[in-house]
Amino acid sequence: MAENGTVVIALDGGEHSRATLDWGLKEADLRGADVLLVRCWQEPFEISPWGYYPATGDWGFGEEAQRYLEMEQARAVAERPGRRVAARLVQGPAVPALRQAAAGAQLLVVGACSLRTGDRLGGIASHLAAHAPASVAVVRQQMREAHAPVLVGVDGSATSFVAARDAAREAELRDAPLVVLHARRTVADPYGTRTPPPAAVGPQDPVRAAADALADELRTAHPDLQVDVELVDDDPAHALVERSKDAGLVVVGCRGLDAFRGMLLGSVSHEVLRRAACPVLVAREAS
Repeated sequence: MAENGTVVIALDGGEHSRATLDWGLKEADLRGADVLLVRCWQEPFEISPWGYYPATGDWGFGEEAQRYLEMEQARAVAERPGRRVAARLVQGPAVPALRQAAAGAQLLVVGACSLRTGDRLGGIASHLAAHAPASVAVVRQQMREAHAPVLVGVDGSATSFVAARDAAREAELRDAPLVVLHARRTVADPYGTRTPPPAAVGPQDPVRAAADALADELRTAHPDLQVDVELVDDDPAHALVERSKDAGLVVVGCRGLDAFRGMLLGSVSHEVLRRAACPVLVAREAS
C-alpha cells in the first residue's frame, strides 16, 4: 500500500456499484486522496466468435460501458469539486486489470456482490482481497452511521498487528472508537449437549497482557482515539461476523496464524469477507 497513492474504485454497472462508489468517494475524502474509477467490460461469451451465436458487427458493449463510466465520473466530480477524479475503461478480464490499476494505490474499493450471481462475495472481490498489491475494501450496501465503531480482529500474528494499526488510522479518520477483538476458540462438547463456560481472563493472563500492550501502542500513536479491548471465547470468524452487526468497518489482516503456506488470505479473513454485515478492509503493510 502507498500511503499517498490514489483510491481506486471498481465499478461494474450493477445496482451495488452506486454504494461502492459512494463509499469509495467518502473514503477518498477522509484520506485526502485522488480517485480513479475503473470499469472493465467484456463481450458476453454467447456472442463471441467462440460462443453460441455468430459475432456479427459491433454490439456496442464498449460504448455502453464508456457512457456509464463518464456518467459516474461526472457525478463524482459534481459532488466533490475539489477532488480529482480520473476514469479508466478497460476491455478484458476484471481481475488483472484491477490488480494493475491498484499498483501504487493506497486503497482498492470493490463491491462484495457478484453482478452475475448476486453472491454475498463474488469471485472478483475474493480474488482481489487475496492478491491485490494494495489494501482492499470490500463494500456491502449495509451502511452504518459515520461514527460507528471500527472493529479489528487480532490473533498475535504480524499481519494482525498491521491490520490493527490500519484500523486505528481508519477509526481516527472517522472520529470513531476502535474495538480490538481477540477470540479464543473453544472446544465444543463432542456430543453437542452443552457449551463449555468461558475461561476466566484476569489482568495477569498473557493474552490480556498482550492485547492491552497493543492497545497502549495504538493509544500512544493516536492520543485522541478511544481503544477498547474485547476478549471472547468463540470461533474468531463467528465473533467478528457477529460483532460486525454494530460496526461501521471491519479490518482484517491479509494472512493469519492459521493460514496454510502459500495462502494470502487466511480462513478467518475469508469468512469475515463472506459474511460480515458491513464493509471489510483487508489491510496490507505500507510499501
